[in-house]
Amino acid sequence: MTALLAATGIGKSFDGTRVLDGVTLSIAPGETVGLFGPNGSGKTTLANVLSGLLLPDEGSIAFEGRYVTRLPLDARYRLGMARTFQIPHPYPSLTVHEAVRVALAAAVPRPTGGGRDEGIEEILSRSGLFDQRFVPCASLSQGCLRRLEFARALACRPKLLILDELFSALSAADEEDLLALLRAANREGGAAYLLISHNRMLLSSTCRRILYLEEGRIARERTV
Repeated sequence: MTALLAATGIGKSFDGTRVLDGVTLSIAPGETVGLFGPNGSGKTTLANVLSGLLLPDEGSIAFEGRYVTRLPLDARYRLGMARTFQIPHPYPSLTVHEAVRVALAAAVPRPTGGGRDEGIEEILSRSGLFDQRFVPCASLSQGCLRRLEFARALACRPKLLILDELFSALSAADEEDLLALLRAANREGGAAYLLISHNRMLLSSTCRRILYLEEGRIARERTV
């Protein structure tokens, strides 16, 4: 089976400091993979390179067999590669509905008829935000901000979700709700995901395979 995502020999440095050093990984369609590592191990930098926010200094990235190494984030998003950020970046002046509309417009530039509004309502329902759709983003709780990050990622009907500390600083109830949404996206939509976290127990209960990143390298992996 062709890998959904294949990254080979990824290297990245900042001001002479080697942050990623020959990272090679692959994710199969529908696979659930965790990425574990301590602070400073390069997890977020790897997420930025895989998603197109940063370009690698070395190595290559293929998505569904197509080389996307030099494609920017928005182009990869339209191909079905979505990500969330460790620190949510809401639009404080927009409502939840408007923030999802922006994401959907980036994924589907020219929908026909009333397709966009229907798509927004579906995403809001799937992410548990329908009742908050007219609430300003600036007024959302931390749990709802994480849901909004997830909802915006769903807008491109993702084949791969790259989730950077999606569950950080959440209550146990919010974490369980968000886990249910993630499992549904995997089960119903077939979306694979790379879940990045420093929470080893969370990864063990959620992922089928865990990669361990140490000092910018994949040190080992474990099948759960």
